[in-house]
Amino acid sequence: MSDAPSHRLPEDWLDAGLAAIDEWGSIQAALAADNQTVLTELFRDHPEDGFDYWAHFPPDDARDPVSGARFYYHAHEPAEWTLAEHGHFHLFIADDDEPDFAHVVAVSMDNQGRARRLFTTNAWVTGETVRSATELLARLPNAFEINRSRPSWLVGRWLTALVALLMPQIRELLEARDRALTTDAGEWPDPEVLADRDRHVLSECPLDMGAIRAEWSRRLEAMQSQLVFPPG
Repeated sequence: MSDAPSHRLPEDWLDAGLAAIDEWGSIQAALAADNQTVLTELFRDHPEDGFDYWAHFPPDDARDPVSGARFYYHAHEPAEWTLAEHGHFHLFIADDDEPDFAHVVAVSMDNQGRARRLFTTNAWVTGETVRSATELLARLPNAFEINRSRPSWLVGRWLTALVALLMPQIRELLEARDRALTTDAGEWPDPEVLADRDRHVLSECPLDMGAIRAEWSRRLEAMQSQLVFPPG
């Protein structure tokens, strides 16, 4: 994905994404050094017996006490595990001074603990208060900040950095979601789509984290090449 003029990244997105490259990469390297993944880290204190598939994990969601951002994970039944999908994280931000929450994106994970797909959902799937792409993008990525010790500090930081790295993809998905929620007459959100229990996913895209990290490295190199240093 290139930063064409119409899709040039805002400065705060650039700053957050460039900072996230090192943090996300460091967490990945630390997990790999112990032959672990973000999923084994998430479930490390969870007993293997009695696992409640499809339920929220953690049961009351992981909510940051400062930002109000939250996430939960739910796994498919083992018989449904595939290389393509083990389960997914659902990520939310909170409305200012309101108890409501808005879904940002879901991150589909494979059974090797790798992020493989992003998607947005219909509002009934998560019980969110649906907010427009414009509203959400004006607050991201800073509004999604998870910094708490349970269920895992590393997982919270991994997700926080991931959102910063994926802002170009999140923008495209949220804008596509809004188009799916707009009537032919321009009404948003479309009440018929919101009520349609057969419409689970409203937009999605595959993920190649190697390519995404390479794109951020390209952005960094481009910025560094534009720096003008005074003569020595």
